[in-house]
Amino acid sequence: MKSYKVANMYRLYINSALCVGCNDCVTACPHNASLPPEMRGDEKNYTIIVKNGKAVVSNQSYCDGCGVCIEACGPMAISLKVAR
Repeated sequence: MKSYKVANMYRLYINSALCVGCNDCVTACPHNASLPPEMRGDEKNYTIIVKNGKAVVSNQSYCDGCGVCIEACGPMAISLKVAR
């Protein structure tokens, strides 16, 4: 019998009405923090960025569902959903 690995897909949601643009989620994100210097500066390489005073998901595919950004968000503007 073949076994297949099922990957969970996580989706970040940011409620812009609650977001204050503090940048805490951006700095807390392990993916963002692990970017090598040559990849920094290009927003497509980040999971979350702050743009026009609000946090936005820049590249959903980098989110592994760790939830660190949720813990870092004081206004509780970030939620995570599991989609299959």
